[in-house]
Amino acid sequence: MRRRGGWILAAVLAVALFAAPLAAAEKFVVGSKAFTEQLILGKFAAVILRDLGFNVEEKIPLGGTNIVRQALESRQIHGYVEYTGTAATVFFKAKDPFPSGQATYEFVRDQDAPKGLVWLPPMAFNNTYCLMLRAADAERLGISTTSELAAYVNANPKELKFGVTNEFFARPDGLPKLLATYEMKPEPRNLNQMEPGLIYLAVKDGSIDVGTGFTTDGRIRAYNLKVLEDDRNMFPVYNPCFVLHKDILDKHPEIAEPFAKLGALLDEEAITELNYQATEENRAPGEIVEEFLKRHGIIK
Repeated sequence: MRRRGGWILAAVLAVALFAAPLAAAEKFVVGSKAFTEQLILGKFAAVILRDLGFNVEEKIPLGGTNIVRQALESRQIHGYVEYTGTAATVFFKAKDPFPSGQATYEFVRDQDAPKGLVWLPPMAFNNTYCLMLRAADAERLGISTTSELAAYVNANPKELKFGVTNEFFARPDGLPKLLATYEMKPEPRNLNQMEPGLIYLAVKDGSIDVGTGFTTDGRIRAYNLKVLEDDRNMFPVYNPCFVLHKDILDKHPEIAEPFAKLGALLDEEAITELNYQATEENRAPGEIVEEFLKRHGIIK
């Protein structure tokens, strides 16, 4: 009987051992902000983590910058993709410009380390803010830089209508800094706060003349918009990085490798194309992401 009991115990342990990976699949909650590129980046994270065996819950989208950050700090989510320039200026209130994108990354990485948060290495592209006009209007007015826009606005303060997001209107690397840096004085009533996706359409159809956008948005190409040069280098570098809790990465160091592969592939051309497919070809972000990851061998 003792020998038989040993066999039974061994059999039970063997079953438990083989069942463990599925039964003990850990939960990982992925968040994102609410604009197109963030939906795509959030889906990248969700698909990669699911492929690694995590039980992934998606909060894609979750909300604006501060909402998603607070969710990460309170562990309502376990990771999301954030931009280095956003963290430097919004979370850590950096005032002085950084000499390089790498310096920006190292600053935010080191600031978050004591909080138990890890920034994986930055992805290859820089999605910085920009100002944009209809290409025909930019040519007609002779405006190709933000300094030239400021000079025109100051000479004609009532002429051009602006569209900015609610977040850009108030954040420290947004409208207040833009107006101060370029000494631009538009008519206050010409500053319209709008949803991000509506700004591109409003510039295109002439409802507004100048809009804030993101340099990697596919609608810039689709709508023939002119991105103005930030000739005073006001905006920092905004490299995206996957940010997660250190204890999770310590337990699962395998998370880093697929994100490193993805980050090397996602340059400005690649992410702009994915954004274009989502906004102009009406493809679901999840579908776009899975196709990209499989094509490049990051998931099976």
